[in-house]
Amino acid sequence: MAGEGNVIRNLRNWEAERRAAIVALAQDWAGRLEGQAKINAPWQDRTGDARGGLRGEIVVGRNQVIIALAHSMSYGVYLELANDGKYAILKPTLDAAIPDIYRTYKRLWE
Repeated sequence: MAGEGNVIRNLRNWEAERRAAIVALAQDWAGRLEGQAKINAPWQDRTGDARGGLRGEIVVGRNQVIIALAHSMSYGVYLELANDGKYAILKPTLDAAIPDIYRTYKRLWE
């Protein structure tokens, strides 16, 4: 059938563009989340290592892109879980951003 090659090529190009946009948006969110966590971390710095060790990153899989926010210091788990979460920053930062993340991805597909 004439033109089917063009249709297939256009679909592949569209898919590649969508994937690139999804990854770019995830990278943007990872950076934003890292910045927000560093600004809003509720603990008093002693060395600055914990605040400086907060990381927003993405993991790209075959059919998924994960936006991760994590501590790079071994004692980060204590900041998150000890003292009834008084010094937690990861979950509060993510929870606050989830509606905006969904909104921006929804807009990407409109």
